[in-house]
Amino acid sequence: MSLNLLDRVSQFLLTRSKKVCDRTTLFWLLFALFLGLLYPILALTKISGELHWIQDDARQHIFWMARFLDPELFSDDLIADYYNSISPAGVSFFYYCLAKLGVDPDFLSKIVPLLLSPLTVFLSFILCLEILPIPFAAFLSSTVLIQNLWLQDGLTSGTAKAFLIPIFLLFLWAVIRKSFFWTIGSIVFLGLFYGSFVLVAAGVLVCQYFTLNQGKLQLNYNRRDKNLAISGLLVAFVVLLPHILSNSDFEPVISLTQAKQLPEFEPGGRASFFQTNWWDYLFNGGRTGIRLTAALRPDLVYISLLLPIIFLYKKHFPLTQDIRRLFVLNQLLISGFVLYTLAHLFLFKLYLPSRYSLHSLRFSLTILCGLTLVILLDKLVRLCRERSLRTVRLVFLVFALFSIAFSLLVDPLTDKDFPSTGYITGKYHNLYQFLQQTPKDTLVASFADEASNIPSFSQRSVFVAAEYGIPYHVGYYDQFRQRTQDLITAHYNIDPTVLQRFIYDSKIDLWLVNSDVFSVKFLEANRWFNHFQPQASNAIHQVKLNKEAIALWQVQKQCTIFTDQDINVVSSDCILDWISKELN
Repeated sequence: MSLNLLDRVSQFLLTRSKKVCDRTTLFWLLFALFLGLLYPILALTKISGELHWIQDDARQHIFWMARFLDPELFSDDLIADYYNSISPAGVSFFYYCLAKLGVDPDFLSKIVPLLLSPLTVFLSFILCLEILPIPFAAFLSSTVLIQNLWLQDGLTSGTAKAFLIPIFLLFLWAVIRKSFFWTIGSIVFLGLFYGSFVLVAAGVLVCQYFTLNQGKLQLNYNRRDKNLAISGLLVAFVVLLPHILSNSDFEPVISLTQAKQLPEFEPGGRASFFQTNWWDYLFNGGRTGIRLTAALRPDLVYISLLLPIIFLYKKHFPLTQDIRRLFVLNQLLISGFVLYTLAHLFLFKLYLPSRYSLHSLRFSLTILCGLTLVILLDKLVRLCRERSLRTVRLVFLVFALFSIAFSLLVDPLTDKDFPSTGYITGKYHNLYQFLQQTPKDTLVASFADEASNIPSFSQRSVFVAAEYGIPYHVGYYDQFRQRTQDLITAHYNIDPTVLQRFIYDSKIDLWLVNSDVFSVKFLEANRWFNHFQPQASNAIHQVKLNKEAIALWQVQKQCTIFTDQDINVVSSDCILDWISKELN
């Protein structure tokens, strides 16, 4: 590589510019946007040819929105009412407005990532330009961030957490730019789409009152910073007020004492929280931990951990002098970890601790990754200009550029799990069509795994299903838990009058039955089923003892009205007729 070529490489990669319309900046921005659009397209190709599919989180948070198209669906449905009540107003309004234009919420949730992914890239890109005005650094940071999100299910669900990401990036950009309009606007949007992160934004604004001067923490006397912080905090308070004063029928939030009494919160439980290992509890737990390893994805992000060392010897790294406004990332980390700590201290009032630490780390480390790479690259280019060991350094520069390109562009695509989607596919297409032809208020009961898919794929209510057994609100989960215990008792009882009384009380219309629900192996391995004691143990004991004596087992064959593969649909009306004949 000649010095002339080295100059061209340096100019191409290390040119300084903050103008988006600049040719170099526009090139790197368009390249990043291309990748931001490519990844959701790759995600959609994973389910090419599937008739019924939905993202896992969307099964909980989107299915009830079918009401926007047909108000008769999910009427008097406990599960739908609950997920409606916890849906952020902004998310509900977004889907409602487009539903009124004829867009199916289920379909919309699948294409929302196609919009949010490039938007996230754009906002990350312009944020990075404010910190270090080198377009290549912005490209690296925004690309690493979007890869991090697609290595997990950050954007793919189309639920509230997907909207959080671009909105909070907008907030960080607005704080750096000291924009009152965008700061206040982004806080309002946070309140509408992901209320708990308004607290993180408020923490960042509180940090605006302080500044570091020669390594010493001092009060910030900049009037514009203080006015921005005061305005933002007032808006944050107003935005949070409805959440504080809300009085839902499904309140209160579960307490720590109550959670410790439920098997759902034990390791491996439906809402696994408490860990036997303190290290896992504080660092690795999906709901309790800091989630540093999740933030350090892809592996290229680990290089960001070198940045503190670089700043320690910053006189040897000239490009560090061009970094401005890095304070916002420090403030984000402080705010995120303070709220992580408070969430642990006040379980579960602030929901789950990991939500605060993961997103704060994710934003910070991915942005710092791009900065670190460019600082090191700039140093290497400078070394290559020196006469001594020039050839060796040039070879090392070529190797470094190749490694960055491979890690950033090729390596993710070689991972069969990338992009991570969390898509759930349905295999009982005839069953879904059959249920869609039943009355809209049909209520289905089942312990088959497929019960969790019925609301999304058939738009029919289920009495209970594992997917909807979220125990954070006592007013909801007490009812859900009692329902499940009652269903187990009726489902596996040898006394037909117990089954009869349950059908009358619960108004169950149809039962989904397959060989699994009467299999000892399936029931013993079903962690969710075994949360409900002593009913679950009694049911397993009865199946072991004599499953043919169970009333539902006896009647299922003659009352089956539809079969798809291994699942039988059993009519409650037929069951009641059979029981009446048996009793007479």
